[in-house]
Amino acid sequence: MPTYRWYWITSWISSTGDGMENVIRNLLILQLVGKDAAAFWLGMMVFAHWVPFTAFSLYGGTLADRYDNRKIQIVTQLLLMAAATGTAVATLGGFVTVWWLFGLLLLHGFAGAIGNPAQQTLIHAIVGRDKLLSAVSLNSTARQFSQVLGPAIAGFIYLAFGAGWGFLVNAVTFLPLLVLLTVIRVPRLHEWSGQPVIEALREGIAFVRDRPRLAALISVEMLPVIFLGHTFNSLVPIFATVVLASGELGYAFLLVASGVGAVAAALYLAYAREPRNAARFIVATAAIETVAIFVFAFSRSYPISLGLMFVVGAAAVLTQALTNTTLQLAAPDRLRGRVMGAYSFGTQGLRVVNGPLLGGAAYLFGAPAAVAAAAGFVLLGLGGILAKVPQLRRDEAELDDEARIAF
Repeated sequence: MPTYRWYWITSWISSTGDGMENVIRNLLILQLVGKDAAAFWLGMMVFAHWVPFTAFSLYGGTLADRYDNRKIQIVTQLLLMAAATGTAVATLGGFVTVWWLFGLLLLHGFAGAIGNPAQQTLIHAIVGRDKLLSAVSLNSTARQFSQVLGPAIAGFIYLAFGAGWGFLVNAVTFLPLLVLLTVIRVPRLHEWSGQPVIEALREGIAFVRDRPRLAALISVEMLPVIFLGHTFNSLVPIFATVVLASGELGYAFLLVASGVGAVAAALYLAYAREPRNAARFIVATAAIETVAIFVFAFSRSYPISLGLMFVVGAAAVLTQALTNTTLQLAAPDRLRGRVMGAYSFGTQGLRVVNGPLLGGAAYLFGAPAAVAAAAGFVLLGLGGILAKVPQLRRDEAELDDEARIAF
């Protein structure tokens, strides 16, 4: 499928640039505020990035159902490139502060919030129902695999040329995807009925709420988002430089290990049979990821920490790809964007809570204690969801007709 192949390649280039920016920004914050205040500000950057998802994810789902997803993606990529260019100019100009980074991350987050549901439904339109799981897993891997190349390039550029040039390279990486989105044509799977926005939002939320199995799967991903989320990734520099004393290069390779794990998971999804009970499999992989993070918090061995990051990356792709596919296949064409908007709100919009929560706890009690406690809460919550929603434990033969369509 040539169209998706080129979409995957150009998306991977863009994601690699984003992975570069994350590493360089985290290192720049350490440089700007020092190690004592780094945990708080790293958490605040997570807040700035994800608060637009809280406000606009559900609306982004409505946009995905209402307009051409390809055009929504073009607008999104232009906004992301503008945010990256602004960060580069401020840094190269010597007037960058943590507040500059905070403000531009708000713009970055807004673009992601309105564009993420459209991105997911665009993939469905390109590849079709039968190839969706493979496409979603490849797309998840493209983002995770960017952690293999992005940090390595980021570390080299940061040490050799400085943070500003790294941000500028990131801005350039959006161009290939923009060009591709301009030239491809993807047929729409449905036509918008002219339904009022508020009514459309309510219909999408009701669709998920009335299906306990689907709502529970969103909750399975939502729990780690609230207590761990991207703030854990933002705290990895502290683990690398302070706890493990492995320096900036050690930090980069911890992210590389996570990316390699993601690639291994994608290969598994490409060749293994679909799980007999996808929901139970999703809960298990979410638990494995959380246990790995819990052990990582106590690790003082760099090789063990590398192995644990490999597990985290692999389990994350398995959980995300199967959940994403399940939700998309469960939704009719006219509702798919809104269902993915609800998924985006649950798994990304609530990360706004995680930034101050885990970042503040790390500032008060230290990163290891904060991460270990957060992982413990997630494990308790996963057990509660599994106990409360019996549909998650049933085999496919026991599902009702709606769940059969979803799985």
